[in-house]
Amino acid sequence: MAERLDDEMIVQAGEYVLGTLDGVEREAFEHVMQDNAALREAVAAWEQRLDGFNDATAPVQPPQRVWLAVENAIAPAPEDGADEPAGWWRSLALWRSVAAAAVLALLAVVLPPLLTPPTLPEQPPVYNLVLRAADQQPLWAVVCDWRSREYAVTRVAATDPAAGKAHELWLLPADDGAPMSLGLIDLDSISGTLPASADWHNTKAIAVSLEPAGGSPTGLPTGPVLHVAPVSG
Repeated sequence: MAERLDDEMIVQAGEYVLGTLDGVEREAFEHVMQDNAALREAVAAWEQRLDGFNDATAPVQPPQRVWLAVENAIAPAPEDGADEPAGWWRSLALWRSVAAAAVLALLAVVLPPLLTPPTLPEQPPVYNLVLRAADQQPLWAVVCDWRSREYAVTRVAATDPAAGKAHELWLLPADDGAPMSLGLIDLDSISGTLPASADWHNTKAIAVSLEPAGGSPTGLPTGPVLHVAPVSG
């Protein structure tokens, strides 16, 4: 099982990629990284994230005067051999503090995405519903698989309607739009494809109505709604 890194190690991986670790710290970090796959993955993640900064920034050649100023600030020429105390700008501790502050500022931007797990897309559900009589006796079992957009109906204890009548199954939209027919369900089992316009986000229930033989002549329920199975959640 891969070792889980704490925040300090992830920050140190970022400093390693940025090159702000000194020689001893860098060697120690590389030694630990050899036997730590999680640490190597953190370094790779930092490299990938920081690579975007390189892609977004066009290279610029600094003027010669900039290099001269840097050289003078780092190692100014001695004056008449006098031993002057080093200025604050030559303090190694100061520049390491500045570098550390820069790293922390950068971490505040790139560390949260590194530590936050990716959000998975919402998966369509599978509804397993039961249409019941008033006494709670199961009449039909209905499966609506929104992944494949198929449905299946199995008769449990439903009886045939009166002569000249039929049971028709409907999807009821949550926005109270027009019900969508899933067809007649007077066989022991039927299956079919959910309507193209049906959306599981906008489905609140399935229902059975009593219609003329052959189904509703209007495409909407015309007879009494006998049974309703709400969608939970």
